[in-house]
Amino acid sequence: MRCRELCFIIDTRFGRYQQAEENMINIEGVYKSYDTLVAVNDFHLEIEPGSTLGLIGPNGSGKTTLLRMISTLAKPDRGRITINGVDSREKPYAIRRRLGFMPAEFGVPGHMNIGEYMEYFACAAGIARKDRPEAIGDILELTDLAGREDVNVRGLSTGNKQRLLLAKTLLGDPDLLVLDEPASGLDPRARVEVRCLLKELSSMGKTIIVSSHILADLEDICSGICIIEEGKRVAAGNITDLREGMRKPHRFVHLMVRPSQSSVAYDSLNNLEGVMNCELFADKAGKADRLEISSMEANCNYILRALLAADVEILEMREEIPDLEDIFFDQTKGVVS
Repeated sequence: MRCRELCFIIDTRFGRYQQAEENMINIEGVYKSYDTLVAVNDFHLEIEPGSTLGLIGPNGSGKTTLLRMISTLAKPDRGRITINGVDSREKPYAIRRRLGFMPAEFGVPGHMNIGEYMEYFACAAGIARKDRPEAIGDILELTDLAGREDVNVRGLSTGNKQRLLLAKTLLGDPDLLVLDEPASGLDPRARVEVRCLLKELSSMGKTIIVSSHILADLEDICSGICIIEEGKRVAAGNITDLREGMRKPHRFVHLMVRPSQSSVAYDSLNNLEGVMNCELFADKAGKADRLEISSMEANCNYILRALLAADVEILEMREEIPDLEDIFFDQTKGVVS
């Protein structure tokens, strides 16, 4: 129910965008260091308008530095970033007028309440005084903060601080959203609502870059993924292409067979070319035994053919396709934390 309400509010509040033919963002050979620490190193990336890009990497990989440079809050030491054809070095203020940035950490003067906080950022976004009450009211409704305008921001929970950060980011109806860990601290229901919100905003033509350690959320909402490690781009593309490019086994197959035929099935598959590993798990109830197979081949029909040739009755066969977490661990040396 809440997701339908979010879609209605977005449809009535935000405009739809005509997608340009050129890339929304071009990042060309960007390098950024802090003293002896190289945060981003020779980074290249193109982001199409209307796409939702998930940026993932281990802690300290350079994600936040890259997002800050895209948002014109930091300048590259070398290289070039253009947004809608505008150079981020030459005209940062022109870019900021159409960009909404949500930082990973919450910072605000302690004396402000939610209403004052939103009024401040509405003014900064250039929203006319007469239009601010409606704009702020709609966005507070969208982020489930309506009716809390008098609450001091210092006393907010982590989840509600994230909601407030997202609320101020949407002020001014930006066509490019840069979000650093937007779901951090949110409960499962709020995470679902954020996903619904981002999907709807994307469907309206907005370009979204989102960094998150919650890979299942990114897999659900993103049209593309970029993996960064030690400041370098190690992989980029849609999830299907990244999955096909994995160095590890392409498929994991789960089989159920009759206990009386489990030994035959195991022997048939254990030495079968293309099978990296085969494990047999006996069912204590005696109804069916389970086999788990790691396959080097993308197409697992050869497993089915081998069992049929051995006259094994297959009760169930299911392929487990690698998810974004599998892709991440395949491409990087680090860990999600």
